Amino acid sequence: MNRSIRVCALIGLLSTFLLFVAIWPAWQMLPPLSPLLTAAEVAQHFRDHRIGIMLGGVIVTLAGSLYFVFLGGLFACTRRMESAGSPLSNAAVMVAVFGFMPLFLLAVFFIEAVYRPELSDDTVRLLFDLGVYMLVFPAMPALVLYGVVGFAVIGDVNAAPIFPRWIGYLSFWVAALSAPGCILPFVKSGPFAWNGLFSFWVPAIVFGIWIVVVVWAMWRGARHPALTAARARAL
Repeated sequence: MNRSIRVCALIGLLSTFLLFVAIWPAWQMLPPLSPLLTAAEVAQHFRDHRIGIMLGGVIVTLAGSLYFVFLGGLFACTRRMESAGSPLSNAAVMVAVFGFMPLFLLAVFFIEAVYRPELSDDTVRLLFDLGVYMLVFPAMPALVLYGVVGFAVIGDVNAAPIFPRWIGYLSFWVAALSAPGCILPFVKSGPFAWNGLFSFWVPAIVFGIWIVVVVWAMWRGARHPALTAARARAL
């Protein structure tokens, strides 16, 4: 059994839990504040939850960093699914930076919004806007990442697939449902706004489903001969 893969899988669950803790109990932003709020209303929320915003920001930096550990385990699996060269896995590594690095910038923008109490309401709202864009707008790199993982899974060259092939099709489904986040610049209200059904709730829910399913698949796949053999060679 490849225990490293299982550790990476569990870290994926931990990362998702930490991200939820930051967004809801700490920031009180589940969903994010409405784009229609005035600068004064946004600034007041940040001032009322100053400590929570700071604490949540630190938690998000940790969650974002741990996601890369999870992805390291996932891409170790997808490399064993591919033929020589692992082009899809190599592409996924690069795309993942665009998809998860914005979490760090999100934390920076939110912390800066409360770090200096003398900031104007308009500046606080600008930092909030930038932070929310870092959370929701990376829908395109997420779409590509899901798609690349999906193609790797359904194209598994092993006689016995490392992941069940239906997970590949699930990844395509999640990619499609995450796409509405790409149209944020054009709307401020309704289901496609950054706090709406199709731009926030649906992508967030399917992301959680995808994480849980992939964690299960990694835990199960850690016993696959292709991964245990790789572990043995490394030792």
